[in-house]
Amino acid sequence: MRKLLIKGGSLISPVNGFRGEQGDVLAVDGRIALIRDRIEEESREAEGAEVIHAEGCLVTPGLIDIHVHCYPKAFLGLDPDVLGIRRGCTTVLDAGSSGADTYEDFRENYIEKSRTKVFALLNVSREGLLRGHELDDPEKIDRRALKETLDRYGDGIVGLKARASASVVGEMGFAPIEMAAEIAHEVKRPLMVHVGNYPPALTQVLNVLDRGDVVTHAFHGKKGGILTEDGRIIPEAIQARDRGVLFDVGHGVASFSLRVFEKALKEGFDCDLISTDLHVENYEGPVYNLAAVLSKAIACGETLEDAVEKTTSAPARQFGLKELGELREGYIADFSIMELAPCDEEAVDAVGDSIHLEKKLVLKKTIYSRGEESEIFDHIAGK
Repeated sequence: MRKLLIKGGSLISPVNGFRGEQGDVLAVDGRIALIRDRIEEESREAEGAEVIHAEGCLVTPGLIDIHVHCYPKAFLGLDPDVLGIRRGCTTVLDAGSSGADTYEDFRENYIEKSRTKVFALLNVSREGLLRGHELDDPEKIDRRALKETLDRYGDGIVGLKARASASVVGEMGFAPIEMAAEIAHEVKRPLMVHVGNYPPALTQVLNVLDRGDVVTHAFHGKKGGILTEDGRIIPEAIQARDRGVLFDVGHGVASFSLRVFEKALKEGFDCDLISTDLHVENYEGPVYNLAAVLSKAIACGETLEDAVEKTTSAPARQFGLKELGELREGYIADFSIMELAPCDEEAVDAVGDSIHLEKKLVLKKTIYSRGEESEIFDHIAGK
């Protein structure tokens, strides 16, 4: 039996009513056993526990990054633990790196061997991101193979993914995205759509999405984005949100503009989810990790509580990640321990603009559990 007692941290999990109050959390055999204002080390429940001192730090549910590329055989991919645990996330969603032809390999050789919990958004293209340009030929979309893969591995596939960008769809234009939405709604799985270089037009994409679907790179700053020429939110985005479509940051190497995000916030159009789009081209900058993206969002005006919620309970509920994303007794014992540290730094977005940081989230420890086993990754020690 392994017990972990996290003491003295500021607990943040708005969905559970924790908004920075100091408290203690006891984990036993990979589950949250007790959350109290104070748990004595000598108490019967905590007897023999390893104590983790979190004074001066935030204690949140394990961070969930819904957009990474962690299938190393894909052209953007890196090992799941490089983009997960080592960057402060206990759970990640691989966003379309694998398709029907490659998911089984991804699952057997990477997902099942990683310490990070990995779920997949299956690419509607059967080859995933092995080569890119994955939606430029109708032969690359095999409905039957996709449905068979979902039926066989539905426990690990929580949605579908398609990239709506000129470099991906080629002369096929909008047709693959329309087809992807049709398939997703038929199989009753959320569809995440990467929006990028026109065409297809963002307005077209938004009009085929429905409740539970997700637009990632929603604040990218490229031509034909979420803002009109006079800086207002395009009507199609407002209508999509009214239907229940969600909008995700998805920072990426060229897909997040601080200025666009700031303008959207001023227009009352906040994001619903915050993710990194971590991959081989940006994990050493400008993205780094989810904590760094949250720091930028907070500097733009996002509240700390909302930022935590959009990377814990909100994605867990959106994608049906059971017993994750909350500080709740009985839930899986995944935690992120971070410091909101004062600083005097400039942070860069994906288009070359910067923002001044007066405070930033600094990763301290990531605690992750599988079955009855819990482990601690110390970010200061790098292990």
